[in-house]
Amino acid sequence: MNLDSPTGNQFLPDNQIRFTQLSFDIQLFAGEKTEPATEKRREEARERGNVPKSNDLDSVVVMLAAFLILKFYGSQLLGVMGDYMRFSVTNLISTELTLPVTILIINQLFIVVLKCLVPIFLIIIIAVICVNFFQVGFMLTFEPLIPDFERLNPISGLQNVLSKRALGELVKSIIKILVVSYVPYSTLSEQMPLLIRFVQLDPVPSMIILAKLIFSMAIKIILILFALAIGDWFFQKWNYEENLKMSKEEIKEEFKQREGDPKVKSKIRERQRKIATKRMMEDIPKATVVVTNPTHIAVALKYQQDEDPAPKVIAMGTGLIAEKIKEIAKAHGVPILENKPLAQALHKSVNVGDEIPADLYAAVAEILAQVLRMKTQKAA
Repeated sequence: MNLDSPTGNQFLPDNQIRFTQLSFDIQLFAGEKTEPATEKRREEARERGNVPKSNDLDSVVVMLAAFLILKFYGSQLLGVMGDYMRFSVTNLISTELTLPVTILIINQLFIVVLKCLVPIFLIIIIAVICVNFFQVGFMLTFEPLIPDFERLNPISGLQNVLSKRALGELVKSIIKILVVSYVPYSTLSEQMPLLIRFVQLDPVPSMIILAKLIFSMAIKIILILFALAIGDWFFQKWNYEENLKMSKEEIKEEFKQREGDPKVKSKIRERQRKIATKRMMEDIPKATVVVTNPTHIAVALKYQQDEDPAPKVIAMGTGLIAEKIKEIAKAHGVPILENKPLAQALHKSVNVGDEIPADLYAAVAEILAQVLRMKTQKAA
């Protein structure tokens, strides 16, 4: 490949690379979503109700809980219903059907319904809460209930129909149909000799055998569907992470929004610095003395014996700012004294607005005494 020839890249823009006769725009890959989602992106998705969740797992757990209740509580349910049937028939045969008897039978029916249904519903509700908490944790949001007219867009609907998610749902549905069809077929094929002899059995034993057979098939189907639902849950988590992925540009924009644009922050800091410098310059006329380096550092100190507990730094700077401090001090008759060690110590250890540290009291007291002597001499 000759990069200097007309077939090279000398006639291409800077953002393109040519390989023989093919050119690629590298900016096409700038928006590719390859980066894991940030915490902010995840929190926003969760607030919208967008969480990894398998509806298959919910339904399978509910079915499993219901069948387990029937397995361990079914005989008691049959006993309760049998007692009620005997009670009703006895009252209807032995007594006249009066209003009190009718009310008694209805009350007993209500009690039987509560005894039979409340435990089942209670266990199912607990199972639903547990499986949802396992998948998404505690979450309370009403945003999914807000109408979204974008869902009525036929183009978006067509994209959803042809998406990977729709293809995955189709595959799951086919597998479920095959499972639900195969398990009864295989079970009934194995038990066919027993089923043929059903005509020779009494009604009660035959019903018990048939119920056990149906229960066995149901449990097998539910366990297989449970395994498929676990796989679907992992698939939903993977698909969720893929959909939340961000491009590098999106991460940069989010960082700017969270932390602020560096250029804007720099301008804000610069403006704050200018405001602080302006305020500092306005305080220099109130200074008692300005201590200098002599040329590189200037520190303005203020001390009123009856007002201030200790001398305070009201202005400080180096270079051009130091020159400006001295210029303003001269214009307002503020004494300027040279003390290189003290100026350097104040510049290193004190900020504007702070009182001087105790270890510099003696040196500052000597400067203030010198200023007092200067004022006394001028007054004389």
